[in-house]
Amino acid sequence: KGSESRWVNWWESLIQWIYEEMVEPNFEGKYAKKAAPYFLSLFFFILFCNYLGMLPGMATATGNLAVTAGLAILTLILIIGVGFIKQGPLWIYKGTVPHGVPFVLGLCLLWPIELIGLLIRPFALTIRLFANMTAGHVVILIFLYLIVMFNSYIVGIGSVVGSLMIYALEMLLVAWLQAFIFTTLSAMFVGSSLHAH
Repeated sequence: KGSESRWVNWWESLIQWIYEEMVEPNFEGKYAKKAAPYFLSLFFFILFCNYLGMLPGMATATGNLAVTAGLAILTLILIIGVGFIKQGPLWIYKGTVPHGVPFVLGLCLLWPIELIGLLIRPFALTIRLFANMTAGHVVILIFLYLIVMFNSYIVGIGSVVGSLMIYALEMLLVAWLQAFIFTTLSAMFVGSSLHAH
């Protein structure tokens, strides 16, 4: 039986949505429940930071490279940790080079490429979240700077309307979407390390 509180039901449905859409498709049944707390924490942390940055006078933490890099490094540590635990210490080679490739070819050519690919994942996560959260704020500042630059009421009205539209877009879509994308990609990367290439 569910709660009579709409607030509690809303949170339960949101948590269930995150679990079913982001975590469960990337993990087998028993591992999904073990992985869920990390990805739920990741999603809500990013979402909270994104909305906190929308308040007047506040800056979004996800618009800081140190924060986004820290989240991406946590995901990288989890990727490597899960790979070592589930596939053993040779995972760094066996889990990245496809089965059946001659050892010399795999070691000299494919393994360095796959290793670079593994290290690029957190870099891509870092830049994607940082750039998307910073871009909206920069566009709003540019719209507002147009008022000062042209010193015109017509441009001022257009700039304020444009700023409000970008702000509404960030509030309704971008904050959620970036939390969703970062969490989903992290779950995909970690889930892929459960199995060999």
